[in-house]
Amino acid sequence: MDHKFKAVFASMMIVSGLSACDKPGTAESAGKKIDQATESVSTAVSNSADSANAALTKQSQAAGQAINDTEITAKVKSLLLNEPGLKSLNISVETNNGIVTLSGLADSQANINNAIKLAEKVPGVQSVSDKLSIAKK
Repeated sequence: MDHKFKAVFASMMIVSGLSACDKPGTAESAGKKIDQATESVSTAVSNSADSANAALTKQSQAAGQAINDTEITAKVKSLLLNEPGLKSLNISVETNNGIVTLSGLADSQANINNAIKLAEKVPGVQSVSDKLSIAKK
């Protein structure tokens, strides 16, 4: 991508130099026009590079967050499935920006509390939203 910017910059320099030579005036005037064109092209190239870099950074961060949320969900599910008393329950786990939502049915408030505590221990969890209900017997 850097080579494309250099090629565009060089092309603009040549075009601006040739156009300045065709117009009547002193060599000093042509030199000023070339300097102005060079500055304009340089600014445009710099702005384009900055915009591209910002867009790539934003996309990388979004992708990183999605991967992180997926990892958090997997770790919470693993803990719930390995915990006696919770592994037989149907607890759904969703994570969005580090916020874990637990939903489904549990057989007691103690198991709900245990599920929440397990989820809170996972690195990257910002908070836990409890949407669990106690199943009626």
